[in-house]
Amino acid sequence: MSVAYRPAAGLAAGGDFYDAFELDGDRVAFIVGDVSGHGREALSRTTLVHYTLRAYLDAGLEPRQVLGLTDQAIGGDLGGVFATVVVATYEPSSGAFTYASAGHPPPIVSGPVEYEPVTELSSPPIGIGLLPTGRRQTTIRLPAGCDVCLYTDGLIEAQVEGELLGRDRLAEMMAGLQTETAAQSLIDAVHVEADDASDDMAACVFSTGARAAGDGERLEELEVEVAMLDHRSTERFLEACRISADEMPATISHARDVAGDSETAVLRIAVADGEASAEAEPATVPALVAG
Repeated sequence: MSVAYRPAAGLAAGGDFYDAFELDGDRVAFIVGDVSGHGREALSRTTLVHYTLRAYLDAGLEPRQVLGLTDQAIGGDLGGVFATVVVATYEPSSGAFTYASAGHPPPIVSGPVEYEPVTELSSPPIGIGLLPTGRRQTTIRLPAGCDVCLYTDGLIEAQVEGELLGRDRLAEMMAGLQTETAAQSLIDAVHVEADDASDDMAACVFSTGARAAGDGERLEELEVEVAMLDHRSTERFLEACRISADEMPATISHARDVAGDSETAVLRIAVADGEASAEAEPATVPALVAG
């Protein structure tokens, strides 16, 4: 894997940050985030967000739970700014790559599997204060030979001939990069191509090893309140996950029954070989904060 960071103005002056570290159970954790604002005033808030996320990951929580609890714990302490973040874990032996995003661009995955992110009902940034975050999570079982890139929006929002560089072009620029230097090479390539690249940039790139035995199967998860189950946005999420119109009423009805007194359910949509199946379970409070 490789990581790289290029602040907009001066060393350590930006709000972008990244982290990668080992977890229990032969897993690795990744964090890439962007706290609004630049300069010295962004540094203390960046540190607060960064290490709160890391603490919850170290405690063994799932990525979406990490985002939700971080927002609850410090979202009101950010002084009116907000943070977009993507948090992920990767298990090399199974190829399981699990990520959750809070207002942040989804990862780019290239290689033997085709991946188009489901962005319906994406979670808002940490500290935005209007809606809870940490409601969405995606798991992809990656085979060997995949490249994964987590990045901040400074890369895709660089201006090229008056237009944003964009996610698709960034994915094209990843092709052929050496894993050990891919992150820095990618940021350098954006600066070469762009007419205006005035935002902070951070990137983390890793490749799945020979042990990875995934088959491209995907699991999409959404924590949803019962009151939202009949909302059109929930239907759009199910459509994006390839749940057919015929199956949708039964899926929503089952989620409502499962929620029970908690009034909240987790929809879990498994997608394999172009086919999708849905189940639901009650939402649970992480043991770390239960009671």
